[in-house]
Amino acid sequence: MFGRFWWAGLLLGMSGCLIQNLSPETRLRDSVIELNEGVRWGRMDVATGHVSPVFQNQFRLTHMRWGRDIQIADSEILAVNAHTEEDGSGAVSRVAIRWYHHETMVIAQTIVRQAWQKHKQTFLLTNESVESGHPGLLAISEVQQPAEGPVESEEYEDFDDAQWSSTE
Repeated sequence: MFGRFWWAGLLLGMSGCLIQNLSPETRLRDSVIELNEGVRWGRMDVATGHVSPVFQNQFRLTHMRWGRDIQIADSEILAVNAHTEEDGSGAVSRVAIRWYHHETMVIAQTIVRQAWQKHKQTFLLTNESVESGHPGLLAISEVQQPAEGPVESEEYEDFDDAQWSSTE
């Protein structure tokens, strides 16, 4: 008789763990961790599995240089806030990313704000923006930008080409 109560108690305890593991907050946290670990280690196949189909093209463009021109030194999830919408389907996460460009080898930090939307039994990334820090982390390279004409850089507005001419 005692054996039956012991097994019943064990099964009840295990089912409680399973139910807790399926909570929306846990699924959100798991999605945030898996996406950010995926991009941190260059596993874009894993990361894009957590991105909304509507946002995937933009995500690929903003992360195209990661692992090639940009190396991620470290990332830290600062906050995960569920239930940003009345129906509980939205969420926001903030991630601090320390990175460097291979040309400069100078460490920069960017805090990225990620917007999430509940989709079936999981959460998908729907938007990503720079909240503070260096904006170059999510910049789209000039080669990948849509053909809307040349983009003028503020850095070179006052550059006098004549001073570098070799035909003087």
